[in-house]
Formats: sequence, C-alpha cells, structure tokens
Amino acid sequence: MMMVTTRAQESPTSKSIPITVTVFSESVGLPNFKNFFKNPNLGIRVGTEFYYANKTGHQTVQTLNLGYYYHKDFQSGVYLSTEIGYRKLWGDFFVDGTLGGGYLLVTSALPRYERKGDGFEKISNTFGRFMPAIGIGAGYRFNSVSLFSRYEMFGEMPFGFKGLPALPHKTLHVGTRFNLK
Repeated sequence: MMMVTTRAQESPTSKSIPITVTVFSESVGLPNFKNFFKNPNLGIRVGTEFYYANKTGHQTVQTLNLGYYYHKDFQSGVYLSTEIGYRKLWGDFFVDGTLGGGYLLVTSALPRYERKGDGFEKISNTFGRFMPAIGIGAGYRFNSVSLFSRYEMFGEMPFGFKGLPALPHKTLHVGTRFNLK
C-alpha cells in the first residue's frame, strides 16, 4: 500500500501520524488491467507508515495496513499487511514501489470440502492464508493532503488447486493521505 508524505511530515522529528485511506477494485488473475471496472469487486484499506529514510527527494518507508474486500459470488477477505517501499519525489509529484506480506482471512462464498476416507466432509468456509504483495503507485501532494493511485498484486498462499502455489489477486487503488496530530 502506498502512503504519501505531505510537507508537514518531511521532518523526521514530526509528531504527526500519517493515515492513508484507499478504496479499491479487486479481481482474481494475472497482472493486467482487465475486469477492474466490469462488475467491480470493491474494497477499502486504512493504514499508516513509518520512515527509515525521509530526505529531500526520496523516502524509505514501512507500511502497516488493515483492509477488506468483497468479491461477489467468490469470497471476501480481511487482511493485515506490511510492506517496505521506496518513494521518489520530484517536488510535489511522487512514484513508489513496495514489497511485503501479511495475513489474509478468507471467507468463501462456496462450500468447502475435505477428503475423508472414501468420501468428503464439509469444512469451514473461513480460513487463513499468507499474503505476499507487490505494488507501484504515483500521486501528488497538496499542502497537507495527498492523492494517489496504486496498482498491486497479492497472492493467496498456499492455494494448491491443480498444483498452483498461489491464487493471484490484483487491485487498483485510489486514495488519500493526511496527518493526525
């Protein structure tokens, strides 16, 4: 998840807390921009970030995010994730990239079964998965608020259907970032 730095936060000794809120469209599939706007599956994410380097022209950040998405007739997910990222700034314009992971709690809309002896037994529709994530984003800083867009891929691991190690998800975020004093 990308979070944007505002001018008020450029001092590493600043006492404000950066808050990011995004809404996003989620789809299952390999990286591309198909199906984001056709019957969108929506989500929301709230997060913050911590700075390892906060210098003029660039930042190294770590995020902490809590998110939820609903994929109609398939599943819904709640997750807690963290990412390490690098942000390059040119005045008020910025781009960044992140790499991270988290815990994804999935509730399947379809019944799930497990092989037991010669038959199958129904099991819980709610289960946990590891969630590796990678993302890129761009945005602009306006005084104390930033606006941005972000493209992310995350996995649902282990997946195991037909030998696939992960179920790939893609998200397209639109968000804002501001500081709490």
